[in-house]
Amino acid sequence: MFYQDRKTEFSRILEHLAEFLDISESRFKEAEGRYQAVGKWLERDDSIVKKYNPAIYTQGSFRLGTVIKPITDEEKYDIDLVCELNLTNKQVSQKLLKGLVGIEVKSYVPANNMTNPVKESRRCWTLNYSDETHFHMDILPCIPDSEVFKQILTGRGVLGSIAEHSIAITDNTLPNYDYLDEDWLSSNPKGYSEWFKNRMKIQFETRRLIAAKSISAKAEDVPEHKVKTTLQRAIQLLKRHRDIMFKNNTENKPISMIITTLSAHAYNNEDNLYNALDAIIKGMPNYILTKNGALWIPNPVNPDENFADKWKEEPKKELNFRKWLVQIEKDLEVAVNQIGIHNVADRLKPVFGDRVVNEAIKRMGDDFRSKRECGLLSVAAGTGNLGNSGSITVRNHTFYGS
Repeated sequence: MFYQDRKTEFSRILEHLAEFLDISESRFKEAEGRYQAVGKWLERDDSIVKKYNPAIYTQGSFRLGTVIKPITDEEKYDIDLVCELNLTNKQVSQKLLKGLVGIEVKSYVPANNMTNPVKESRRCWTLNYSDETHFHMDILPCIPDSEVFKQILTGRGVLGSIAEHSIAITDNTLPNYDYLDEDWLSSNPKGYSEWFKNRMKIQFETRRLIAAKSISAKAEDVPEHKVKTTLQRAIQLLKRHRDIMFKNNTENKPISMIITTLSAHAYNNEDNLYNALDAIIKGMPNYILTKNGALWIPNPVNPDENFADKWKEEPKKELNFRKWLVQIEKDLEVAVNQIGIHNVADRLKPVFGDRVVNEAIKRMGDDFRSKRECGLLSVAAGTGNLGNSGSITVRNHTFYGS
C-alpha cells in the first residue's frame, strides 16, 4: 500500500470507489430538473389538482444521498417521488386521489413530447423517459396523515417533529381502495430522512464545514447533496456489493430499506470508511428484533411497520441477507490484508465491479503523484512507508537529477 497505515489507505480506496458509484453532478441536476418540471406541471393554472396545493418531493436514495449508478449503462436510475395533495381521507378515496394525480401525469407525457406511456402499479404512477435519459420516475400520490394517527405515533415514541410529516398513501390492492375510509397505509419519507440525517449529524456538519472552507464560503451555502458522510458512502458500497452478489437473484436480494436502516443504527460516527463499514456489518444483526415470534426490523419513524415483514413467508430473503453479511465481511477482510495496491484492486473488482475499481485506483495514483509533485508526500522515519506526514520529504522527480 502507498501510505503508513494500511486501513487508512484502504479507506481512501473505498472513498474513491464510492465517489465513482455516486450519481454524477450532471445526472443529479438532470434528475432534479425533471421532477421539478413535473411539479410545475401539477401547479399550472389549468391543472385539476392545483387547488389542492400539490407538493412534489423526493424519497428513497435520492433524498438520503445514497443513490448509486446502475451496474450497466443499459439500466436506469429510479427516482422515487411523492405527490402530496392538501386533502383528507374524509374528502377523497384512495382511488379518486390516485385518479386525479394520474390524469395530470398522463397529460404530462404528450405535452412534453414523451413517447413511453405512463404505467400504473399498486401505489404509483411511473414516467418512463427515453433510453438516452436513463431515468424513470415513480410518483406516489398521498395526502397528509390524520392528526389522530400522528398523535398515535408520538405516543409510541416518535418525535413530534418527525410524526408531523406522516402521509397516507394509496394502494389499489386494499379492499377499501374504492370508497371513503379513514384506514389508509402510512409512510413518512420526510420524517425518515430527518431520522437518518440525525444519525450522521456530527460527520455531516464537520464535512460540510470543511467543504465550505475549501471554497471560502459559509457552510449553509454548500448544497447538502454535495456533502457525503462515511455513513452515506458505506451504504453506497453495501448496496453495490449486494447488487453484484445477487445480480442473478434480484427477487430475493436484501432490500435497500433494510440495509439503510440497520446501517444507520449501527453507525457510530466513524470518520474512516473501512472502520465504519466494519462496525456496520458487525453491528447490523444487533438491531434485528423479535416481536410476537417474528423477526422485526422496525421503521424508526413508525415502530408498528416491520421492514422484514416478508422474511416469515419467504425465509430465503432472511437467509440471503445473512449470507450477504458474511460474504461482504469476508471480501473486505481479504482485500484489506493484501500487499500492494494492484492486489487489493484484484480482490475488489469481482465484488464492486471492474470499471469503478479501475477508476478508483487511477484516482489514487493521480493523488499520489499530485502529493509528490507538491512536496506533500513523505517517508515515515524508520519504516520507509509513504504517507502524508513524516520526517523525510519525498522530492519530486525532475529531468535534472536535483
